[in-house]
Amino acid sequence: MIPAGIYRARAVEGALGRTSKGTEQVALQFTVVEGEQKGSSITWYGYFSEKTLERTLESLEYCGWEGDDLSDLTGIDRNEVSIVVEHEQDDQGEVRARVRWINSGGGIAMKERMDESDAKAFAQRMRGAVLGRRAGKPTHAQGGAQQRQTRQSQQRPQQAPPPTDDDIPF
Repeated sequence: MIPAGIYRARAVEGALGRTSKGTEQVALQFTVVEGEQKGSSITWYGYFSEKTLERTLESLEYCGWEGDDLSDLTGIDRNEVSIVVEHEQDDQGEVRARVRWINSGGGIAMKERMDESDAKAFAQRMRGAVLGRRAGKPTHAQGGAQQRQTRQSQQRPQQAPPPTDDDIPF
């Protein structure tokens, strides 16, 4: 069983059908495309009720379907998407993995993504700032703000707190 989590996946097959109660549905078979679960398969079921129709159509479009004829699911294998897998108990009390959501696979937009060696070199350069911050020491950028706060509090005259009932001598 696929652990609960978020996975990059691609639909590889789709079909229309009905539930045991007669509700129309669509099923998409997904294959996870990266990470420890790469190659694992899981099925998503979308429904065409009044409450779920919009989200079901949106999910099909995220996968790459562009048609207007649901009997032709051509394109559902076009895009990588992000699937959210959750675990839930079925009617027989058995825990099953379920695709809860299909989200756009747009990913992070960057002009240039660092490769692994660049990321490691950058992380090494930043290590001192990270460790200093965790140890409670100000980083270069934080130091100026803290110095300004200290100067401002030193310039303000200290005021006595307002009297309380404990201050009355009788």
